[in-house]
Amino acid sequence: MITNKTLFDTVNGEPVYKLSLTNANKMTISCLSYGANWYELLVPTAAGPQNLLLNFAKIADYQTTNQYLNMSIGRVAGRIGKGRFKIGEHDYQVAPNERGNTLHGGPHGFNQINWDSTVVANQIIFTHQITSTDDSFPGDLDVTLTYTLTDDNQVLLDYNVLSHGETVFNPTNHAYFNLNAGDENIKNLELLLKSSHRLALDTEKIPTGKTLVNTDTPYGFETKKTLGAAIEGLQNIPEKGIDDVYLIDRHADNDPVAVLSDPDSNISVSIFSQRNAIVLFTANGFGPDQPYLTKTGQPYVGVALEAQTAPNAIFDHDYGDFSLQDGERQHYQTKYQIRF
Repeated sequence: MITNKTLFDTVNGEPVYKLSLTNANKMTISCLSYGANWYELLVPTAAGPQNLLLNFAKIADYQTTNQYLNMSIGRVAGRIGKGRFKIGEHDYQVAPNERGNTLHGGPHGFNQINWDSTVVANQIIFTHQITSTDDSFPGDLDVTLTYTLTDDNQVLLDYNVLSHGETVFNPTNHAYFNLNAGDENIKNLELLLKSSHRLALDTEKIPTGKTLVNTDTPYGFETKKTLGAAIEGLQNIPEKGIDDVYLIDRHADNDPVAVLSDPDSNISVSIFSQRNAIVLFTANGFGPDQPYLTKTGQPYVGVALEAQTAPNAIFDHDYGDFSLQDGERQHYQTKYQIRF
């Protein structure tokens, strides 16, 4: 395994590091300390290394045009309506950052942190203690985020936490994939997603508590189909694409919950998760203001597949429980199998 750690940029006078791992098959992953960002997923091709992720040249581009691109997301992925929730009998109000709601951990979430970082053996490791003073959530968290690269072309993302006080923890990674070698959008890519239902959302994208059927609709990917077919079937809705919480159907532990593939190159990314939801977002409103290194900013330039616990678990424990008590530890893992 080849490892590397170099200076990438600075933020608020602090160095931002780029950390890289290259396995025996010449596949490379790189991360940035700012946001514990998954910066590159490079696979070898006849034309040279191809990045399967969108990325920017400098930190200012993330801060000004797309603050969640490939970032680690926490404490809580998704939206908390009006920033209000309960743990047991205790009511909490956290800082909002989107129309009065709290999105992706609020204005001081994981994506805003310049993490302590190291690269050891086949792992990139990020650590940080986030306090209630930092982000307005109750309790303090000791967080370790680990990216592991294996020689069979797997990337493991592990989220480990120790809670000091009661709190909530529902992290994810907001990676945007585009498997095309050229400057194309993602409509030609094929997706298999093992989900027959999605959460009903209100006009502010807050779960209503109800579910909707995906099967035999443009939202359905239980049988592999192109993202373009789904997008074309949704041109009559305001978003003109997908930004939805998919509930994962029961499946064998060794089966992927989603497979994204390029039928031309046979490059694919299979996602394995034991959590009960994936947010699928087809970058519907992205535009030329976003200066990607290898792609033109445009609608459908990438696709995000964010494994997490269903966000309505915060008010309905039939969908899970991501609250933590004082002294409690929690661990989640998402695995990506890359084929090329």
